[in-house]
Formats: sequence, structure tokens, C-alpha cells
Amino acid sequence: MISSRKTSFADFLAYLPLLALAIDLFTPFLIWQGLLPAAVRWVSHFAIALMILLTILRMLVFNHIPRSFWLIISVSILWFYVALANGQGLPATLWGVWLLFQFPFVGLFMYLQPIRAEQLPNDLRRLGFLVLCLQVAAQLLQYALGATPGDSLSGLFGKNGTGNAVLFAILICCLYFGYWITTQRWRGLIAAIFLSAVSSTLGEMKLFPIAITIIGILAIIFFARKHSVPVKMLVYLIFLFFVVIGFFGLYNLMVPGAAESPLQTYLTSPDTLLAYLFRVETFYSQGNTYTDIGRGAAVEIGWNSIQRDPLTFFLGYGIGTRSESQALGTSGIALNSSSFGPSVGTSLLVMLQEMGLVGMLLLFGLYFWVLATLSRDILKDPYSEALELRFALVLFSALWPLFIWYANVWIMRVPMLLYWLALGFVLAEANMPLMKTFKKKTLSTL
Repeated sequence: MISSRKTSFADFLAYLPLLALAIDLFTPFLIWQGLLPAAVRWVSHFAIALMILLTILRMLVFNHIPRSFWLIISVSILWFYVALANGQGLPATLWGVWLLFQFPFVGLFMYLQPIRAEQLPNDLRRLGFLVLCLQVAAQLLQYALGATPGDSLSGLFGKNGTGNAVLFAILICCLYFGYWITTQRWRGLIAAIFLSAVSSTLGEMKLFPIAITIIGILAIIFFARKHSVPVKMLVYLIFLFFVVIGFFGLYNLMVPGAAESPLQTYLTSPDTLLAYLFRVETFYSQGNTYTDIGRGAAVEIGWNSIQRDPLTFFLGYGIGTRSESQALGTSGIALNSSSFGPSVGTSLLVMLQEMGLVGMLLLFGLYFWVLATLSRDILKDPYSEALELRFALVLFSALWPLFIWYANVWIMRVPMLLYWLALGFVLAEANMPLMKTFKKKTLSTL
């Protein structure tokens, strides 16, 4: 990922994201099995903290502070104050700020990276495929040793890591869809989809067929427009249909509970689907109360909770109020005041309750800005070296509303590290004339 020239200290700093990624990839399973102490995972947080420090230093050296930084500062200050005004302690509030902005700062770090990572699109795609192979191998080994498909069968991603696993698999599929759209090479895409389908089946992740259908349709449209082959759309759509049907068959074959409730039941029976989405199941373990909140119920809980007064409706309870850290012993006031126990819920619930209607409008404003910016850059420079990565990020970013509704994806470490790194890279690539102005000065100081 480093351009070929004389090595400098800045070269080594560029490896900080790789350090964070390695820790988050290869330690969760070992920590779960008791082979490593849980404190090891903080190495990844430390690497990101260094990236944030370097980002601030680079902004001072560049004498250039991106508008995204001011947005982060403004949001932090406003909702920091809201949380404190609602009676939340400082540790929980600071932890909430960290959870919300650690990965966007990784993107900002990559945006201001003075070393041109010219091979990053290829490196990300190949590294992602290698990790996907290792992930499936680990899951198959677990399955062979008797693990039941579900949350416990998450391979490299450790205990209850299937949400991380499926989001990672979807991101890798997007990288290969982007590669296919750009180059028309399809073998890697077929392999990535197959491996992702196996991984998602073993993890009993129902998100995969929904996401791959939407992403596949969008990718087929992009491919047909770019290469002027509208007739082939039908062939690709038929192939996508068989991919989804194949996933349903594999899921029903391997998941024990599918014998009574096949996956297609959620499509053919509205009552079954609604019961699944709006379930609130409370259980007790070791003297503690835990609750499994359905995705529909999570939205309902979040919406009802901010009806307390007009200020809460617009600004929520403040940053960090529905976040927790068992290691640090902190939890937000909105989480503690509920009767559901330590169940954070989906990202949509967290952000709605912490930031209210104004925060949600800002989030969706960011969503549309990312899509518009990536789309503009695709049209502006159709021969860019970052084109495949831009297509991949458009496909993945288009599903953000689905992702934040489905799980607490904003803090899923491996997929978010890869996503924000890639986003920072393509945004910097589109502004290379501006960034080149600061290269020499930066390399001589950092």
C-alpha cells in the first residue's frame, strides 16, 4: 500500500490502520476461547487514537482543516452538552464520542495521508478475499467440530460476531462488484458471492440475501450503463435470482431451525415476519437481565423514548446515553433507565435516542452527500485508478439505511475500518491537486 520510494517515518505511520485491522481480525476468537487476555483488543483502539493525533497534527502542518473535522467538533460539543445537561457522567459521554467518531477519523487520517497508496483498491480487494477465505475455513472447522449455525458460529469474529461477519462479507462482495463493473472480470465476484453465502448461512444471517439482491440489481444497472449492454441485464438478473434461491436452499439445509420455519416463511407469511421484527424477548443470566430487541421494536422504542419533551425530541438524550463499555464500567443514562437490561440495540435506535430528530437529519444528510459525491466523481473521472473502489462504496453506502436498521453496525470494527479507509482514499484521490500542495511539507515533518 506504500508507493515505491525512499522509506520515511511517514511510511511507517501508514501501517497503523493495518495494525488496528490485524488486531480486530485475529484476536476476537482467541479472546473468546481464553487464549488471549481481553485487554489485547485495546491495541486497536490505541492505534486509532494515534491516527487521530496524527490527523490533527497534519491538519496543523497542512494549514488545512477539512469541513468534516468541523462537523465532528460541532456535533461532539452540542450533544456532549445535551448528555451532561441530562445528568450523564463524563466517562460515559466521552466513550460515546469515541464510539461515534473513531472510524470517521480513520477516514480523515486516510484523506490526509501524504503517502500515495496507489495500489490500495487492489490491495483491499485481495486482502479482503484472503480474509474471507480464512473466515469461511474457520467457520467450517467450527461446524465440523459440532458448533450449531447461529451467533456462536462466527469464525474469526469471535463470540456473537456474526453481525461483523456478514457486514464484512457484504463489503467484500461490493469490492468485487466494483471490480466487475470496471473491468468486466467476473470470476472473483462469483467466488466472493459463493464464500459470503456459505459464511452467512453458517452464521444464520438473514441480512445477506436482502443486501446482495439490492446490491446486485444496482451493480447490474451500473454495468449495463457503463458498457452499453442493456440486453445482458436480463441474463445477470436471472443469475442473481438463482444466487438468492441457492442461498435459501443452503440455509434451509444447514440451519436446524429451518426445518420448522424455512427462510422463505418470512416472505410468504407477514405475521411471521412482523413477529420476528417486533419481538422483545427478555431473559436472565447470572443475575442480570438481557433483552433481544427486534429491528422494528428497536425503532418503536427509540421513537417513543424521545417523545418526553420537545427538546428531547429534537436533540435526544445526548451522545453516549445509549452506549456502554463493560471493560470501562460505563453505560449511558438512556440505557440504564430502560427496563431491557444491557441491550444496546441497532444503530438506528442508538442514534435516534442519543441525537434525536436533528441528529437523524444530519446522518441522512451525510448519507446523501456521500452518495452524491461518489457518483459525481465517477462521472467526472471515468478512468480513475479509484473507479472500482468508488463503485464499490456507492453500492455499500446505498444500503446504510438498511444496515443501521438491522444491527449496531456503526461500531463493527473490521468492516468499518475498511469502509472508512476506502472512503478517505477515494475522496483524497478526487482532490489530489489540493493534497499534492502539502506533500513535501508534510513528509519533512511527519
